[in-house]
Amino acid sequence: PPDRIHFQINKCNTWDDVTPGSFGAWDDATRELNTNLRHCGEIQIEPGLPVFDWMYLEDFEGRLSLAHAEANFHARGPLGEVKCRAFVAREPRVLVISYQDKLSEFMKRQIKLARWGSRVFEHWYKIIKREPALGLTGTQAGSEESEVWIEQSTRSLRFSVALKIEGTRVNGEVYNKRTAGFEIDAKEECAFTLYLAVVTSEEAEDPLSKARETVRLAAKEGIEAISKKHRNYWVGFWSRSFIDLSEDYLENLWYINVYQVGSSSRGAYPPHFINSLWSWNRDIRPWNHFYHWNQQMYTWPLHTSGHPELILPYCKWRLEGLPHAIEDARRLHTCSGAFYSDVANRHGYQSADGNLRYNLTPGPQIAMDMWRHYQYTLDDNFLRKYAYPVMREIVCFYLDYLVLLDDGKYHIPKSAPYESSVLCQDTTSDLACIQQLFPAFIKADEQSNQDSELNKQCAHVLANLADYVTMNLPEGVTLLGEAPPGTRIVVHGRDPQSGLPIHRWMTDPERNFWVTHPASVAPIFPAGIVGLDQRGSEEFALWERTLRCFRADEGHGHRVYLIAQARMGLSDLLETSLRKWPEHFQLFPQGFFCYFRRDSTEIYKNAADYNDLTATNRVQVQNSPISEHVNLPQAPFTHMSLEPGSILETAINEMLLQSYSGRIRVFPSTPKGWEGRFSLHAIDGFVVTSELSAGEVKYVAIESKLGQFCRVTNPWNVTEKVRVVDIL
Repeated sequence: PPDRIHFQINKCNTWDDVTPGSFGAWDDATRELNTNLRHCGEIQIEPGLPVFDWMYLEDFEGRLSLAHAEANFHARGPLGEVKCRAFVAREPRVLVISYQDKLSEFMKRQIKLARWGSRVFEHWYKIIKREPALGLTGTQAGSEESEVWIEQSTRSLRFSVALKIEGTRVNGEVYNKRTAGFEIDAKEECAFTLYLAVVTSEEAEDPLSKARETVRLAAKEGIEAISKKHRNYWVGFWSRSFIDLSEDYLENLWYINVYQVGSSSRGAYPPHFINSLWSWNRDIRPWNHFYHWNQQMYTWPLHTSGHPELILPYCKWRLEGLPHAIEDARRLHTCSGAFYSDVANRHGYQSADGNLRYNLTPGPQIAMDMWRHYQYTLDDNFLRKYAYPVMREIVCFYLDYLVLLDDGKYHIPKSAPYESSVLCQDTTSDLACIQQLFPAFIKADEQSNQDSELNKQCAHVLANLADYVTMNLPEGVTLLGEAPPGTRIVVHGRDPQSGLPIHRWMTDPERNFWVTHPASVAPIFPAGIVGLDQRGSEEFALWERTLRCFRADEGHGHRVYLIAQARMGLSDLLETSLRKWPEHFQLFPQGFFCYFRRDSTEIYKNAADYNDLTATNRVQVQNSPISEHVNLPQAPFTHMSLEPGSILETAINEMLLQSYSGRIRVFPSTPKGWEGRFSLHAIDGFVVTSELSAGEVKYVAIESKLGQFCRVTNPWNVTEKVRVVDIL
């Protein structure tokens, strides 16, 4: 704002929980009453003059240093000069703000800590509940000497926000039950340091005492000592990997996505795919629940980028939800094992209303996310505690769910592709999940030999699993990709009634809307059972033809065609796709993405309208007797999302290094004319460094962290001699 610096404070565990149990994600009766993550509050630093008003600025800079994980602001003009530095430290767990100014006249300064709760608007912004007091209650401000605080009660816990000021002698005061702060006597120059901590009742029996103790310890240690530890941590963080591309803007986006996840996935819960820790408008969080298809995406690039530790909050949350998934397998499908729904809350309670109950793929994808962590780390304890229990239960579910028909093959009787209301037989995404999960389970069981019978059943099913449903691309269809009519491709599955293929070019527009997700390329990604190992085969040609039907940037920014192009080595498509990705999905100038295209229309209107303060949405009023609608401003509901940035990071990783099949490939799909260097991580604990210049791979340097057998696909002409040197 023109006259202040405004921080919103967020944390990953300040929950407001509904009564335990399954829920209806789309139930109007429970809208705004479901489990949600509340914001913690806000800090306002008010110099007393509009020193940030562009009208009076001679110079301004707001910069986020990725290297040091620090934000810095500097404003200078005829009204004065302000400098502010902020960072979030790991130890002690505090937000640190250093502020100094020199103004053109003597002014009082105010620092305010406040919390103004709000409605969540949990399904984007199409329905509004006319209860404006929702989220506003339960707040109490307090103060004592150089500390002020906010105490907040939710339906399930309490949390406290404590703020301490150092560097100037001033006592805090309470302005109202939602606001407390400090007022510094009028002077020309001012400098102080703020320390803020947030503690919940799930972290300490007395959150306020713990929060105040934390800020006191931080103040005693001092900003320089805390900053030194903070910077040392981030030096270590960034030393684990790097990329250096001739396409420097894409390189920058890779780094900012690594930073976003690195600074938001170190707590008790995974970062929510909407806004993560960067919500800026009170409690508003569109798509409030954890939606699996979207939520998993932040985990995909972590291991190759060298940060396997960042998946642990996700794995912990998913393991804690396993008992509910086991219960829902019996309740919804009368099957053994576990059924993970696409929609869940923080305790793992699930929504499975409508056809959500027939989207079976979240479970095997969660299991394989955990298996991937084991492949990179070979952490036997993680395998026993996390991955194996989930893998085993999903295997049991599919073995119960599959049916053996007269053709001697095991078939998927009825399931839905990703986020679809259309039901299929032999759904491609399910068959791909089985072909990925069952061999991984067989291999995992070799470690313990606990489930030899399950092992045998898996092998038998794999040998007799139904084939993917294929068809010839019809004449006259509109393609965003480049496959010609008559091309043999893989589709989503088979219609249970007619037996006809289910695909996106059906004549029924209502059904077409629900089969636009990339289920037909699931074997390429995320299942990873088709790739460059098959190049030259008819199987590879079939999947390449299928992939070429689609443009990477079509639809929303949570489609995986971009990654699939990199996985298949289609560098001719990948160059254009990578350039278009930020053009369509990077809605914010600082690198934040969102899942809808800039040119999307109808449901989401035009994403560019978020920069138009006059733009409105026609919003339905919930439970109004006459289907009342109102026009409300659109800009306040702007949000970012993690999916497109994580997809871009994953695609760049796949372009530079692949190891999913047990073979290391360097620069497998780098577009012609691009140059670069990287140091990234491969399965079995290898760190791979390589360089591409003038169209030639200069070297491949491999460090083994775990002493495993290493296999590298030759990146040079096979007739040339390859020199292997031990540099240790």
